[in-house]
Amino acid sequence: MTWQQFLKVSRPPTLMATVVPLLVGGALAIKSHHFALWAWVDIFVIALIMQIGANMLNEYFDYKRGLDDHESLGIGGIIVTGEVRPETVWYSALIIYAIALVLGLILVAFRGPILLAMGLMGIIAGFLYTGTSHPISSTPFGEVLVTIIMGPIEVLSTQFAAGDIMTRQGVLLSIPVGISVATILLANNLRDYVKDRNHGRRTLAIVLGQQGGFFALNIMIAIILGWITVMVFFGSLPLSALLVWLALPLVVKSLSALHKPEVLPKAVPLIGRIHVLIGILLTVGILW
Repeated sequence: MTWQQFLKVSRPPTLMATVVPLLVGGALAIKSHHFALWAWVDIFVIALIMQIGANMLNEYFDYKRGLDDHESLGIGGIIVTGEVRPETVWYSALIIYAIALVLGLILVAFRGPILLAMGLMGIIAGFLYTGTSHPISSTPFGEVLVTIIMGPIEVLSTQFAAGDIMTRQGVLLSIPVGISVATILLANNLRDYVKDRNHGRRTLAIVLGQQGGFFALNIMIAIILGWITVMVFFGSLPLSALLVWLALPLVVKSLSALHKPEVLPKAVPLIGRIHVLIGILLTVGILW
């Protein structure tokens, strides 16, 4: 596999979904006054390469199930074009996860076995999401799994790795962060609605219907902004966390545009930009 092929199958735009939980967890660790920069960098790298590994597994298993073809959007496409053998992608994913494990063991030696347990949960979740005969990615529960793994698991493991602490504030804040990542998955499933329905998948978008899926997407983003606002109201976050509301114009513009058929293929980058902007504003608000 060449470097260019590796970049394709890594799906760099999707990695921004992982960056936000790491930024928020790192900001919480900094506020604990026990911040270890090297540990944050270590878990940052671990999370990114685990996401790459998950993307590779998703590419491999979707190809094996016949879900991907030359017209599929949002994939690396190196298998369906014949550039790389499926087995090469499979073994590359295993190597990626092995590297993540080695880097994780460094943190385990530094902070304790709880990080090993959380890391293994992430690996198992990635396999259950796409690698079984009945993958969670084909059910209405994909968004729930993503919310848990990319929210509480990722935010709290980052806070603990970098700051040697898990706080009630971190637990509460990890929920909207996880929901924010899940909005990207829902946008992906809305984009792939017809293809997924034709292949017998039962994603949340298909169960709710397209209009119901759009409504759920609106509700999820409203919950994110509302949750953070309530935390500020009760003193769990500084007033500066209300900076997240600066994302509202982009939210309104993007959600309105998604109802246009010609815009729907761009659903993932549109919602991804909302996720990243809210995440950056929230990080700044925590640190301010």
